[in-house]
Amino acid sequence: MLLTLWLCLGLVCYVYIGYPILITVFASLRRRRINTAPIRPSVSLIVCAYNEEDIIGKKIGNCLRLNYPKNLLEIIVVNDGSTDKTATIINEYANQPGVNIIQSSTRQGKATAMNRAAALAMGEILVFSDARAIYHAESLDMLVRNMNDPEVGCVNGNRTLQKNKSPIFNSENSYWSYEAYIKTKETQCRSTISVSGAMLALRASLFEPIPIDMILDDAFLAMQALRKGFRVVYEPAALCFQNSAMSTRDEILRRQRIAAGRFQLVANAKKLWPWKDKLAIFQLVSHKIMRLFLPFFSAGVFVSSAVLMLYPNTPVIVAILFWAQLAFGLLAVIGWVSEKIGWKLGVLGIWYYIASGNFASLSGLIRYSKGRQTVLWEKARRME
Repeated sequence: MLLTLWLCLGLVCYVYIGYPILITVFASLRRRRINTAPIRPSVSLIVCAYNEEDIIGKKIGNCLRLNYPKNLLEIIVVNDGSTDKTATIINEYANQPGVNIIQSSTRQGKATAMNRAAALAMGEILVFSDARAIYHAESLDMLVRNMNDPEVGCVNGNRTLQKNKSPIFNSENSYWSYEAYIKTKETQCRSTISVSGAMLALRASLFEPIPIDMILDDAFLAMQALRKGFRVVYEPAALCFQNSAMSTRDEILRRQRIAAGRFQLVANAKKLWPWKDKLAIFQLVSHKIMRLFLPFFSAGVFVSSAVLMLYPNTPVIVAILFWAQLAFGLLAVIGWVSEKIGWKLGVLGIWYYIASGNFASLSGLIRYSKGRQTVLWEKARRME
């Protein structure tokens, strides 16, 4: 039982602390630079939308104001069967030079929408964007400068949260800062395996149609580039802005979908993973896959320490671990209650955010195993 305790505790510590330290050491020992240059290839900026009437007009306006030559920028907006006024708003831009509109009367999912847009795109670089991601004026320049390096096939931008009154803003912002650090170090090693669909650039020559049942389309595109021997890099200077989730429940919806998508990647590892890139496999398992099993590792720590507490002469360190876990659970519950009654979470939000992330992983496993997670996801509400 003691062995189980140390094994599970070691795995938890590795995921949260050990891997970030290890990848930092790797980056310092074998730093791979990117041969960037201020190039301006033709770009197709693809925006897929479903029921985005409150933001789609602002998003298209943002795209039109980007500081990139108009003759080199093509904006493709896909309406994926919206049931609100999204289609009407998009059509207002139908005669706008450089804007192409694709309307679908039925909802088929983001992967299908992205495939339709990519099939019509004329740009050398495809940039996929969420409808709610507002780009900094220089973002495209910051993205494509990395494509000057012939080894780079995919570039992920910097998803930045705008400060707002969401009760989980601080927790979510801390998480994204943590992720950005790891992605930076992974990129310095060679490639990052963590990408966000808010701002994702891919060489058009590398694009292959996304399977229509693929839950994580952005991860699929990154894997595609890695399998073909190209680097996937993170560009912190390519900024896009989004608001944080309105509540922890909304964040759980997003994270359980991601968890289900990662279990799908595991189930299809043979054909999807970049097996020739051993470093990328190590990063994928350490950074993303092991996180899926944190609920089980954590449960292993709790159960084994609880059983050991029944034994006489329980080691002090075991008692400390047992009571620390109870304190962690209590803080998470207090955080949950605080959010329900409208109190500011403060430091309690961090413990609640971590606990909710583990719950989302477990929920994602259940949803995927039962076939309940489809590409037609339920959108998380975000603060405006």
